[in-house]
Amino acid sequence: MEVEFRKQDKDCTQVLKNHFEQNEYNGDRLDRHREDINVANKAIKRLERHMDRLEARVKIQDETIEALEGVVENQQVVIARFRSCECAKGRTFG
Repeated sequence: MEVEFRKQDKDCTQVLKNHFEQNEYNGDRLDRHREDINVANKAIKRLERHMDRLEARVKIQDETIEALEGVVENQQVVIARFRSCECAKGRTFG
């Protein structure tokens, strides 16, 4: 009976040792996953900052386009007025 207890004790010890090793392995994996998540979060933040800068550039470009469209409209008005002027009669414009 004492031999049986020793065998059970040895088996239990081995099971506990296996569980402990598995827990250490899982803990290491968890640490690596945390590191990967931190790296991914930093990359996401960099991308968000980059997107913010790109959105600001697009806004500036849209405003520039609107301003240029206004300039073109003004030039078309000036050209139309000039063409209707007496001094422009008989001239051709490209």
